[in-house]
Amino acid sequence: MVRSMLKTVVLVTAVLFCTASAFAHAGELLTFSGLGDLQPVGNFYNGGGLSSTPNYGVTFSSNFFGLTAISNGGTGNFAGTPGGVPAIFIINSNGTTGSPATGVMNVTPGFSSGLNFFFTAGFTGSQTETVTIWSGANGTGTVLATITLANNNGTCDSPAYCNWSSVGTTFSGTAHSVTFSGPANELGLTDITLGSNSTAVPEPSSIYLLGTGLAGIVLGKARRFLGV
Repeated sequence: MVRSMLKTVVLVTAVLFCTASAFAHAGELLTFSGLGDLQPVGNFYNGGGLSSTPNYGVTFSSNFFGLTAISNGGTGNFAGTPGGVPAIFIINSNGTTGSPATGVMNVTPGFSSGLNFFFTAGFTGSQTETVTIWSGANGTGTVLATITLANNNGTCDSPAYCNWSSVGTTFSGTAHSVTFSGPANELGLTDITLGSNSTAVPEPSSIYLLGTGLAGIVLGKARRFLGV
């Protein structure tokens, strides 16, 4: 009976490991976990983050900053992100909200196949944000794909940014940079997936159901083994 229980534990561990691996190989995920409120993003994913932060060779222009939701003790006037992690946003040189700004994400090793991210936007009127994927660094070379983002918070009140939307695209070739051009301080980004047009963030409900279901099997066998 002990042997049977151990086999079940091994099976549970293997399944959970495979599930985690599947998400890990769906693309490189930038969650910005551990990035401080109003902290420059800079080299956070280029060796300048926490000891646990992967070094993907990804850098951000100096006008990208981290932002934490007010509900989590930060200054961001937005609803918590899908994964409960910080968001990032772009400012311009004069700090004026709504005036033109461009932020750049450079990916030195390059990435292919696709890009996905979550965004919250509050542009007014006909304003939009253009996300462009480039073959070269710093928004140079060939345009591989373009995404246009519009306001997805038209009905929000408090907080002003209450919706997060997932958007992705596929492309051919190898990209080395992505530019975000539009109104400053009116766009939040989080959970950027490099190498896939779908998010690499696991669905909490799926993981929860899988975990609780398999945990139930283990618990059931443990109860029988212990006689409780």
